[in-house]
Amino acid sequence: LTEVFTFFQDKDKNVVSVKDIPTIIRTLGLVPSEAEMRKTVAAMLGDESADTVHLAAFLTIAKKLILDRRFPGSNKEEVGRALAVLAKEGRNYLEETHPKPESKGGVYGDGKKTVFRPAGSLSREDLLRLLTCEGEALTQDEAEELILSLPMKDSDLVDLDQYAAQLVPPAPFL
Repeated sequence: LTEVFTFFQDKDKNVVSVKDIPTIIRTLGLVPSEAEMRKTVAAMLGDESADTVHLAAFLTIAKKLILDRRFPGSNKEEVGRALAVLAKEGRNYLEETHPKPESKGGVYGDGKKTVFRPAGSLSREDLLRLLTCEGEALTQDEAEELILSLPMKDSDLVDLDQYAAQLVPPAPFL
């Protein structure tokens, strides 16, 4: 715990900025909500209204959080199930798209094309849309950068099992 704290500390003064506490807590493998994080920071500050947290206060609270197994986060299976919902519930599925006509002549049938996506995958395009339009949306550049680091089954499909493994934080230590 001390080693993680000292990585962020301010010039050997045994204090870190309050702004760094969420990063430190998450580095330890804990995954509190924003409200829980505010309470944790407040507990570390005590009655002070300071901009820094002292090592002793951090150690007291962080040890208790870890020993009490607070804020454990999700396991790989839970994250995998959540990603599977985004990938049409993890089943093989058919998706209808509207391709551009290849000739000036009429479009064969109703102009729709059926696309097969394997189970356990999410298209790059769908993930990009979700990252930039849903929840705490990322910018287009942030989403593109994230997608470059993802495990891909081929050029267009994210491997959800491997992605879930990347998203799960390490187990807390102590």
